[in-house]
Amino acid sequence: MTPSADPVRTRWLPLAAFALALSAFAWWPMLAAYPATQTGDGPYFQKMVEAARVSVARYHELPLWNPYECGGVPLWDNPESPVAAPLAWLALVVGSTRAIELWYLLHALVGFLGMWALTRHELRLSRAAAFVGAASWAFAGVHSQHLVGGHLVFVPFFYFPLAIFFWRRAERDPRHAVGLGAVVAMTMLEGGTYPLPHLILLLFVETLTRLWPRGRWLPIARAGAIAVAVAFVLSAARTLPVLDQLTHHTRPIVGHDNDAMQWSTLKEVFLARAHDRVAVGQQYVWPEYADYLGPILLSLALAGVFVAGLSHAWLLVLLVLSLALMSGSFADWAPWKLLNAHVYPFKEMRVPSRFVYSVSLVLSAYAAVAIDRVPRLLGRLGLARTPLLRSAIVALAMVGVGDVVGLGISWCASGFNGPPLAQLAPSPRLYLGGAGLAGFLDQPEQNRGRLECWGEWGFEAGAPLWTGDVPQARAIDADARVEALTRSQNTFSFDVDAARPTRVLLNSTFDRGWRSDVGAAVREGKQLAIELPPGHHHVRVEYWPHGLTVGLSLSVLGWAGVVAMWLRGGRRPRPAAPEGSPGA
Repeated sequence: MTPSADPVRTRWLPLAAFALALSAFAWWPMLAAYPATQTGDGPYFQKMVEAARVSVARYHELPLWNPYECGGVPLWDNPESPVAAPLAWLALVVGSTRAIELWYLLHALVGFLGMWALTRHELRLSRAAAFVGAASWAFAGVHSQHLVGGHLVFVPFFYFPLAIFFWRRAERDPRHAVGLGAVVAMTMLEGGTYPLPHLILLLFVETLTRLWPRGRWLPIARAGAIAVAVAFVLSAARTLPVLDQLTHHTRPIVGHDNDAMQWSTLKEVFLARAHDRVAVGQQYVWPEYADYLGPILLSLALAGVFVAGLSHAWLLVLLVLSLALMSGSFADWAPWKLLNAHVYPFKEMRVPSRFVYSVSLVLSAYAAVAIDRVPRLLGRLGLARTPLLRSAIVALAMVGVGDVVGLGISWCASGFNGPPLAQLAPSPRLYLGGAGLAGFLDQPEQNRGRLECWGEWGFEAGAPLWTGDVPQARAIDADARVEALTRSQNTFSFDVDAARPTRVLLNSTFDRGWRSDVGAAVREGKQLAIELPPGHHHVRVEYWPHGLTVGLSLSVLGWAGVVAMWLRGGRRPRPAAPEGSPGA
């Protein structure tokens, strides 16, 4: 390869194509089940994507408000909503069912490439070792369990190795700080309410391992400032509205979290191929704990911890901390118990066993380390011929990878058997309930919503709304007349004649984002109402989250800048890699 050749095209694209094929194989039961939909929590998130698709395709509006659930709930600014993510727009082309399948597939691809970059270029391991680490992470049981269970907004956990790779290199190259900022921004856009705090904590602890000598502080601080600024600007269209929601609402927590990992559970986390849904002695169901790595990969990972020693001390620190966090409230001084009691946003979170994601990441990296280090160590001790032993260990590791992928395939086959989306003629008018209301996922396409709630962001549940194909606005004053009303996902428009100041009730729950071009949007109990002066008015009421205007402006400029920087960097000739340094 000449020095001016493009390393993305010549190295990373073939690797990405291979990883995509492997991901398709690992998720083939999901792809083959189409048009069946996902079960578990899958319908909750798919309905959000369906509401976004309908908002754009039918009403030509940004997906800001979801009138199909709970009498109306925020859509864009719901912290768990994935509709701002670029992949959500695939639903306009292939439908929401296929879009979610591609969502899982492409994030597994990114997880593979991110771990490859971390093990190959940061830990300086061989290609065989990097493959074992990348496959162990991308297809680990923790991903299969949560994604098959429908936790769509957990996909940003796949980004963790890439984020660590960028952050460790950002100290020397600001471009990697920009890359980290983009990863954090994508996590925010995809609704990663759990992945984001976990990632920030992981990066913070990793940073503590690099604070000596003191001369490194300034480059690290500069890289952190760049990453934070880039992340904020790129995600501002979501971050500012979500911050407004979080400022004015407190997420309800179901019960008190006092879960502590039992020793018997800890063993089964990585080795149990099958398990009852009940986790005896634990607070949550078994899928919240499961992370099958299998005996081969787990043994390799433990061997990697031993042979690496302190040569990768930062990995060891992350492993110890992640294990402690995953273990939950096992003592008054337990890290999770302290975070859960005193540190926001961990005070509003639960299920400490979800730190198994971080544990799985580090164990996958250590399994890769073992591939290269164990044969070398035994060869130096004269216990075995290094090349022959290394080939045997690589072959054994491949069996371990196949074991993990195979079990993931069997889990996957059980999670995609929900009813397909129906082909429905939409109601001419958007309204709530009434006779013939379609099934949960089909309500956006049917153009009709429900009063019942699924999810934790329905703070105005129970508003006294009315059902059926009836006028969607009512004046509380008998002398006021409401006419010519039309409704879309984000808007109400109507004419009103009022002899004196009046209030018009709209058939929607209230939220701070509602605003009116005449009078004022106010709360009537839990219901949306408009305070109007006397006279004849044409009123337009629109849902527009607080901070969205500024956020969209910042995000558009930010993404344009990042694309321009990437294009300019892609045209610049690059020097040849030093001899002996690892390629893709």
